[in-house]
Amino acid sequence: MSSKEELYKVLVESVPYGTLFFAYGVCIDANKHALDLLGCNLKQLVGASVDSITGDESTALVDLKLQLKKALRDRTEKLDWLCPGHTDTVTISIVYVSDDNRELVVMLHTRELAGEVASPSISEPGLSVASAEPVEAIEVAPPDVVLPTGEIYDGAGVIVDGVDDGKPWEQSARDHYYDSLTGLPNRQLLIQSISRYLARQGNQPICGALMIVDLDHFKDINDSWGNAVGDQVIKKIGQALSRLDTGGNVLARMSGDEFVLFIPHLSDDLSKAAWSAQSLAEKLGEMVASPLFLDGHEVILTASVGIALISDSSISAERVLQFADTAMYEAKRKGRNSIAFFDPCITEKAQRQIGMNTRLRKAMDNHEFVLYIQPQISVETGQLLGGEALLRWMNSDKITNMPSEFIPVLESSGLIVDVGRWVIRTSCEYIRNFIDQGIWQDHMRLGINISPRQFRDPQLLDIVQHSMNSYNIDPSFLNFEVTENLVIEDVDEAIRKMEAIKSLGSMFSIDDFGIGYSSMIYLKRLPFDQLKIDREFIRNIHRDPESRGIVEAIMAVSKQYGLKVTAEGVETPEALEILRELGCHSYQGAHFSMPISCDRFTKLLAA
Repeated sequence: MSSKEELYKVLVESVPYGTLFFAYGVCIDANKHALDLLGCNLKQLVGASVDSITGDESTALVDLKLQLKKALRDRTEKLDWLCPGHTDTVTISIVYVSDDNRELVVMLHTRELAGEVASPSISEPGLSVASAEPVEAIEVAPPDVVLPTGEIYDGAGVIVDGVDDGKPWEQSARDHYYDSLTGLPNRQLLIQSISRYLARQGNQPICGALMIVDLDHFKDINDSWGNAVGDQVIKKIGQALSRLDTGGNVLARMSGDEFVLFIPHLSDDLSKAAWSAQSLAEKLGEMVASPLFLDGHEVILTASVGIALISDSSISAERVLQFADTAMYEAKRKGRNSIAFFDPCITEKAQRQIGMNTRLRKAMDNHEFVLYIQPQISVETGQLLGGEALLRWMNSDKITNMPSEFIPVLESSGLIVDVGRWVIRTSCEYIRNFIDQGIWQDHMRLGINISPRQFRDPQLLDIVQHSMNSYNIDPSFLNFEVTENLVIEDVDEAIRKMEAIKSLGSMFSIDDFGIGYSSMIYLKRLPFDQLKIDREFIRNIHRDPESRGIVEAIMAVSKQYGLKVTAEGVETPEALEILRELGCHSYQGAHFSMPISCDRFTKLLAA
């Protein structure tokens, strides 16, 4: 170990608080204070990912991950955390070393870790030996009084964190277990309620549920109208959802824009319980979506709801909460404003994605990405019109990984931005080589797919322009392909960016057209030059009248807006003949050629 590394280790271990280091969402180091607080050894902690949870992790580590995941989403720098198994509140401080959340330092501060709690003086209870200042307020509850946690105290002491503020013990206890903004139970009281319920059931069969309700895009309200309006919205939503807090149900506010509903009993049958939970979750969504009028603002929100069914009383409350949280993020992934049940396969899938994520980060450095090209052909003449560049990933064993598996991981991790830039540069390099060989013609175009995250990259225009200039190619040779889901998220911004790129001389195609429901509404506004019909409608066009009818309608709309049409997935001469009858401009698919390497495409151009 070098002297610098030794100094680093001494420094990290000497600080009086827990310290963890994260790179790309994975813990790469931690000090002893952090290990003690989280109940882990270093081997368990290093390599732990914020985005996945394994079965052998401590409850404290699982809970910390959930807190960090929410903090990273909102880029929170400091929050208070009630660490499972500890009585002191922990302050989580996050230092964002890089702007893209790739590198983080997480510090966990408690009075105990910082050495601020000393042994009380024997002569003066409640005072620190060193400073003689009060460290805890201890009051005695009246006999046989039920506290908010449900326990009965018959004269035992009630310890309330912090210095005695002079409040009655009932008020202090309420402050400790209830959310100050909404008056709803907080996370601590919820966990205790669930734990007590599960303990009482013993081995009896149960069929309950836990639902996490997370408001979609709530941060936009605070950013647009301020925290005061945001707080009013949270209170109104809490009041609305409280209508379902009946019988033995418990509604709690976890933090920020997240509520949790615990339903101890739904049905004696698990299948019926799932249906009841789905129905209840839909009601929650409807309540959230009801318009709110605050300070002259009309606020309409949606929510993502994650559901974990509870059928085993031996499970811990923290684990149930983790399952519901995993389901909620799955609902977010599906596009928000939706409902998802916890499925163990989600966790397994996340584990696979984390492993793939790690390999993908190395793939760029190891030059494992290649571009294949699928030729595009004129329907009428059979002439080669160019092609579509398609990303392929080949590992060291020359095995090609399926794009449907690795491209979503690139997108979710943010790696797609760097990989997408490489695709644009490499496409321009290919065209330059074709031109230099005298085999590229003026009517030819190369299609380049732009993912949603890449499209939002503020440097996209500069990357496109720089790549064209570097290889000295005509911008008209490039045809950028985007999906309809991408452009309808923010139509005005999409138009602005598309027109900026088109002003260079390039074209835009709308890809996979027909699989959404908003396509034709936006065609008139968006500056597209070409439309690509999704392969699902082409595959059975010669056998299925409905597919043919949809294609005919798309052709009619395209003609009205002056768009050329390319059909994807043409596999048979019968399908090609129908496309010719309908006036389709070009096609791609196995009938002519599957995607091929650049070398084979070069030979095709030269033929």
